[in-house]
Parts: sequence; structure tokens; C-alpha cells
Amino acid sequence: MSPSYSISSIWKPFSKVILILSTLLATPLISANPNCTYLRIPLTATASNEVFPIPTDLNYSNPAAVSAFFQTIVGDAGTAFPTIPTTFTGVIAARYCEPEVTIANRSDVVQLFMSGVTENNLYWFGLGYPNGYDGNEYSTVDYASKQGYPTLAIDRIGVGNSTHPDPILQQQLNLEEAVSHQLVTMLKAGTAVPGKTFNRVIYVGHSYGSILGNAQATNHPGDISAFILTGYGVSIIPVAADLPQTVPFPAELYAPRFAGFPIAYLVTSSESGRRAYLWGQPGSYDEGIFEMDYNDEDVVGLGELLSIDAGLKEAPESTAPVYIITGDRDDVFCLAATCGDGPSSPQAQACSLFPKAEVCEYFIPVGTGHMISLHYSAQTSFQKYHAFLASVGF
Repeated sequence: MSPSYSISSIWKPFSKVILILSTLLATPLISANPNCTYLRIPLTATASNEVFPIPTDLNYSNPAAVSAFFQTIVGDAGTAFPTIPTTFTGVIAARYCEPEVTIANRSDVVQLFMSGVTENNLYWFGLGYPNGYDGNEYSTVDYASKQGYPTLAIDRIGVGNSTHPDPILQQQLNLEEAVSHQLVTMLKAGTAVPGKTFNRVIYVGHSYGSILGNAQATNHPGDISAFILTGYGVSIIPVAADLPQTVPFPAELYAPRFAGFPIAYLVTSSESGRRAYLWGQPGSYDEGIFEMDYNDEDVVGLGELLSIDAGLKEAPESTAPVYIITGDRDDVFCLAATCGDGPSSPQAQACSLFPKAEVCEYFIPVGTGHMISLHYSAQTSFQKYHAFLASVGF
């Protein structure tokens, strides 16, 4: 006699198989660590750079003279200096990282990281690669990786292992924005990262990198799908007022690792000045990571400092959502002892530069200074901006 089977007896084990498969499909696939590849990306970009009236007798070895000249130029914000077409042809050094977690709707999205002055791509890894200070505690890349995002952390032109152009004539905000635009174009065309094409780019900036993002939203409003702007405000007046305390000094005269650099590549030579300018309330950061940042700082071209106001402009056509993170003890963008909170804060006022943004929100980590990703509040900042991205469809 042939065995007989009821539909229910067949369906029960089969339903368990379907449940297991559906669970596996819904669960992110986890690898041990982000899989990072070092890249050297050749590109060419052109922009109209400014011609600044630099005194022929400017003594770059005199920090007071350099600071005074910088303050004079920035104090003339709005002055129309002559411009000249300027081209960068060189290599952008970068680290591209595949995420530890695979999430389907984020596979065609890349977070593009742009650091501030005297920092390079290692800022986004907690100052070290493959492991930063205290492991991955301060690694923005690691956090993004665990959320399923591919990332590209670059050395801007003139820092790290990227090509070092003329620090006055070429290394200016307008040309750096053109380089960023070209890089985004290449990411979308599949020519920046071998074998990878991205439909959407999330721009994550810090300090000068955030101002570059502002400029990209102004000049190329269709480039970026969302902006995360950290260590950012609406005015450069505090930047000019407090920079002298860092004692800017020629990099080649400061440390052997900068031997041969043109004289207008500068560093912050005062440890106490860098602490006061870039770091927050005592006790809000680990002393070890501060020392690591100071000892391993990169350079800033004088042209970047002189052209910085070119980026803080309204982006009238950009509709991309914007999230701003600036600590309440950010001495770079706040003149007062604290940046404050609410609609009068520099963070809230900065939203006015994005009048058509789908949404503009901000977070103010308490006690935190300018170096957002290097304070004890770093993990909270990472969580906040990724929650924002999820809320706007990423």
C-alpha cells in the first residue's frame, strides 16, 4: 500500500525551510573587517583661482606676519580679487573600503570623506590604519562600514600622499571643489574605484572639508545626494580671530618629514595653541589621541586659508538633505566660550545656506571641540548622522 501524505504534513517542514531562508536573506552578511584598498586616482580639474596680493617680502618664518596677512585678506571678505584659470593635474590618494555588513539598498551608495586642514584620510580612521587610536573607537569609516556603507576617504590635494601643487596659486578652495566635483563624476561613471559604480554619493566633510562641501552644493547642486557637515558654521570671522594662537609655521622648517615642501605649506606649531583652537572642554577627549593628532599633523597651504571664504555661500539650488554636527566648544566657528544651542547657534544659522534642502538638521555634542570624530562623543555623533541618513531614505 502506497504511503499517503497530508498537505499539512508536507507543508510544516517546508514552511520551516522558507522561514529560515527568509531570515537569512533579511540578515546582513557580516565579514570580519572592512576590506580596504589603497588607490591612486589620476585626474585633471580646472577652476578660476584668486590672485592674492601677497607681499614679496612676507616672512613665512614669522608666524605673526603670516597671521596678520591672513587676517587682512579674510577681513576683506567679499573683496573681488582678480582670478586666473588654474589647472590641477595629478593623483588623489585614497582608501576605498567595502563594508563589513552587506545591505542591498546601500550597495550603490558611497560615503565620500573630506578632511579639514592639517588632516588627511587617516582622520576618518581614528588617526591610524588599519587600526586607529583605541582600535576603532574613533573610526568614522568603521562605523559606516558596520551600517553597510562603502566609503572613500581621500587625501585632498596638497596633503598626505596626493599630489602637492603650488600652495598659493593652486591649492585654493575653488580648484579643490573642482577636484571634488571631478571625483564625484568619476565615482558615478565607475572610473574612480575599479569595478565599482555608484548612483548616489553622500558627502561627509570636516572643517575645511565641510566648507568644500558647501561650495560643491553651490556650484554643482546635482552632485551629492546628502551632506554630513561636521566642524562647520556660517561665518569665518572666528576662524580669522583665533588662528594666530596655533602659531602657523613653514612645514619644511618644522619637521624632517616635510623636507622639500614649498615654504607656503604650513603647520600649527604650538601644541597649546592647537589644543585651545581645535579641542574642546578638558575631559572631553583622551590626552593620548590629542598627542597623536599633534605629533602626526599634516599641512595646510596658505592658499587654502586665504580662499576659505569662497565656500561659505548660499547653495540656492541644492535639494540634498543636510546634517550638521558642531560641538558647543568649537573655537573655530564660535567666538564665545560656547556655541550655544537653538536657532541662534552657528549650527542652526548654517542651515540658512541651504534654503531648498529637503531637510536640514543639526546636532551639538556637549563639551566637544572642533575635532568631532576624535572626542569621547564620537560614537554618538556617528550614530546621530547615520540615523539621519536612515530617516531620509538611505
